[in-house]
Amino acid sequence: MDRKDGMGLRAWWLMGVAGGLMACGDPNVVAEVGKREVSKGDVSAFIAARSARDVPTATQALDALVDRSLLADEARRAGLDKDPGVRARLRTAEREVLAQALLDQRLAAATDEAKLREGYTASREKWVRREVHVRQIMVRVPPGADEATRSRLLSRINGLYARLVGGEPFETVAREGSEDTVSAPRGGDLGPVLEGQVDEGFFTEAARLGKGERSRPFATSFGLHVLEAVEPVRTVEPTFEQVRGRLEAETRRDAQEALMKDLRERIPVTRHPDRLETGASEGQGPRS
Repeated sequence: MDRKDGMGLRAWWLMGVAGGLMACGDPNVVAEVGKREVSKGDVSAFIAARSARDVPTATQALDALVDRSLLADEARRAGLDKDPGVRARLRTAEREVLAQALLDQRLAAATDEAKLREGYTASREKWVRREVHVRQIMVRVPPGADEATRSRLLSRINGLYARLVGGEPFETVAREGSEDTVSAPRGGDLGPVLEGQVDEGFFTEAARLGKGERSRPFATSFGLHVLEAVEPVRTVEPTFEQVRGRLEAETRRDAQEALMKDLRERIPVTRHPDRLETGASEGQGPRS
């Protein structure tokens, strides 16, 4: 081998090494399938999309992504990426991913901790609620109960109420006769309840009672009740932590409505509903 040939072989070897380094040098690339790459971000996205009951390991996710990439590569070679139905599905996937990414970005900015606290401070009066603290005796009424069943259950709650009128302690009657499995063991004590947390009719009856007063039997959509007030009704201002969930939900809804209003005003939209039937076949996918 002369010097010229040796230099040529060395050049080819250097080019091969350089190519290998270029292909494998990106630390974010975890696999190459044909001419396409699988990145760490692909693996993370794949894992995030799985259900909480079936979370794969990173290695399992990579194996699955390689398999799907092989299938996708073969689909391109078969020309399926040119099929109108497949193209429509690809556009749908892209549209949904981009739309959700924008919503996540904008709504996260609108609902960070500092802005939520600002919103709470600016609307403190809005969160003021009445609060009651009562004991209850409840008899459940099944949905769709007939008149005979309702009459029997009404007799039952009236019998429990008669025991109270006869002088038995409310706690005793509640433990023995109430069908609310949560409050009955506590003598019927529901603890403090804010307006809006329970049935409106229930709260109205509870709010009428002074400390130690009892209601007569009354009905709600949940059943038949008798109440006794542990404390008189009072007005309370919930803490930020107590209303944070509702405040965040309302803020997200308002931010999304504002975003959509802005987009509709800035981006022209032309609809062609008359073309829906003639164009519906485009999204049917490949036919055999």
